[in-house]
Amino acid sequence: MYINPAILTCGLCGLIYLLSGWILLRYPPKKINDFYGYRTSLSKKSKEHWDFAQKESAKYIKQAGYYCLLFCAPFILLDYKIGHVWVAIIFVTLIPFVSIIQTEKALKSKFGS
Repeated sequence: MYINPAILTCGLCGLIYLLSGWILLRYPPKKINDFYGYRTSLSKKSKEHWDFAQKESAKYIKQAGYYCLLFCAPFILLDYKIGHVWVAIIFVTLIPFVSIIQTEKALKSKFGS
């Protein structure tokens, strides 16, 4: 059975993002730390910032997972080309940065920092 590598790339990364978002939402870090959770200088400002950032980032990471899975759909109809794999790799690499930007915007919007 042949699987298009672009579908595999988007699909696996999408599932990983969904699982990561679910874990972060279900088991958020209780205390501000440097090992687990959404960790930026703005999210570490206070406990209130921290808790809000964990929920928001989990939501956006899950959203990124859904977008990755949706991004797989066109590759089902297309024949395999190496360019498709590179497009998929670039997409799944950039989409987490969108999640970070969205989370930082939400933090600034809520706390005005």
